[in-house]
Amino acid sequence: MDLSAIPADSAATRVQLNGFVLDLANGELRTASQELAELRKQALNVLLALGSHAGHVVTKDELMRRVWPNVIVGDDSLAQAIAEIRRVLGDSEHRLVRTITRRGYMLVGDAAADPLPIASATAAPLRPAPSRWIAIAATLVLVAAVAAGIALIKPNPASKSAKPALSSGVPTRSLVVLPLESEGGSAEESWFADAVTADLTSTLGRWPNVHVIGRDTARTYKDKAVDPRDVARELGVRYVIRGAVRRDGDRVRLDLAMVDGESGAQRWAEQIDVERARLAQSIDDIKGGVAKTLIIEVGRVVGERAAKMLPQQVAADDLAMQGFAVFLRGASQENFLEARQLFEQAVTKDPDSIRGLAGVSMANSFGVIMQWMPDREASALRAEETLVRLDSIDPNGEMTLMSRASLANMRGDWDGVLLVAGTLLELYPNNPTSHHHRCSALLRLGGFEEAIPSCQRAIKISPRDSRVAFWHGLIGMNYFMLGQYALAADYARRTVTANSKLTGYWPLLAASLTLDGRRDEGVQVLIDFMERSPGFDASKIPTMWYGKHPSFVEGRDRMIVTLREMGVP
Repeated sequence: MDLSAIPADSAATRVQLNGFVLDLANGELRTASQELAELRKQALNVLLALGSHAGHVVTKDELMRRVWPNVIVGDDSLAQAIAEIRRVLGDSEHRLVRTITRRGYMLVGDAAADPLPIASATAAPLRPAPSRWIAIAATLVLVAAVAAGIALIKPNPASKSAKPALSSGVPTRSLVVLPLESEGGSAEESWFADAVTADLTSTLGRWPNVHVIGRDTARTYKDKAVDPRDVARELGVRYVIRGAVRRDGDRVRLDLAMVDGESGAQRWAEQIDVERARLAQSIDDIKGGVAKTLIIEVGRVVGERAAKMLPQQVAADDLAMQGFAVFLRGASQENFLEARQLFEQAVTKDPDSIRGLAGVSMANSFGVIMQWMPDREASALRAEETLVRLDSIDPNGEMTLMSRASLANMRGDWDGVLLVAGTLLELYPNNPTSHHHRCSALLRLGGFEEAIPSCQRAIKISPRDSRVAFWHGLIGMNYFMLGQYALAADYARRTVTANSKLTGYWPLLAASLTLDGRRDEGVQVLIDFMERSPGFDASKIPTMWYGKHPSFVEGRDRMIVTLREMGVP
């Protein structure tokens, strides 16, 4: 939530809501027994914005602007948040959260520890916040545990143009790499700058005690003129790395700078002019420069990849970079097939291309899992062949481990997925894919309560990732297995709304709604789904949701029975 959603002159700190207490000072909704209420972040932010203006109308536009800044969402997101608030508060009659037709919403508390005047239903402008509300930001930003010992650099209090200070909860060792600009290149070649950004993010993300925002979330700032201080506040990080890439034939020039998100001061900068063949080594060298700023006692940290690449290896790496740019664009059959073709071209040019081999293996594995490959048997075989080659070249590399986890997923070897996920988490804790694989494996192994935090962690690391729809869906399936159908429906709806091509989550949504007592909604979802997938029948569920653990099978069978009772053949 944007801090300016809290009025500067409100004296209220708590609002009583049908036995619940909305604590504005701490940004929390608690039950009568003082437990935190089950509200997802966006719904809580909406409630806090309404609570800070209790008795006044807050327009839909203001709520959308404050709760979803810099993110394009539809009215349905706000409507779902309001519905969730009412469900949790038991406000079925809309007595507490009132809809003001064609204007917005108004919160009316039934009592308040610090009385709130109930004014006429006039729309209240949202005004800037005082510093005492900054604590609320700590509940809304992505934070990570960091080692102590490095003092924060304070902004100049005399500067009239200084931005509001960052929350004290922001860790010193936290950063985001903004998409690097492509200087002098055509729009079609921007993939190279994107790939270099991804490599730099991955390299920096290997530090276990440094919080690095995921590359897909950072990509939402691509081609936008943004103030690094604004970015730092929005993402809850201390430093922002930005810069540009210029490629001229066989030469690459990187211009990078790291900006303090609190003061706006530049803390580190470097210009690198290097042969394309030595780019990987230079990226590891950049890590050393950042380390000197973040971890003074460690000094310059450099990688070990110093071998000079041959011309055909450079060409292969370029193709593989393009492939991953397409691969991460979004989950769809078209993207996977296009990416696979680029990866295969990379391996043709360089049979030992680690990036190319990993791309071939992962694209084929995921394509088989999603039933997007024209020849599933051939794709599965190709995924296995390339993994064998990867194992012989770089057995413990990040891409090899990710490919190994994907292949184990394709085979339904969930114990194997969990084992590889453990290694990934140990070596690459800031890679959301590490947490994704753990969540997916635990779901199929019956560890539903343990799985949910893993997917939630992936979302916290990269909240605007193209794979967030997957992670929401996995959380929804875990809640379904636990018999918490309202939450299962909520998360499944987020998935199908974000990516309607993820067919496995439509039946989950329909069954969850029905078992939650909302059969009419469930039937309508099922009708929409059957129109999109006319050949679907319930016998396909075990293929969509493969697993042998008794608890998982019981929950899956519950879904199948529910769908058949709804008329699915």
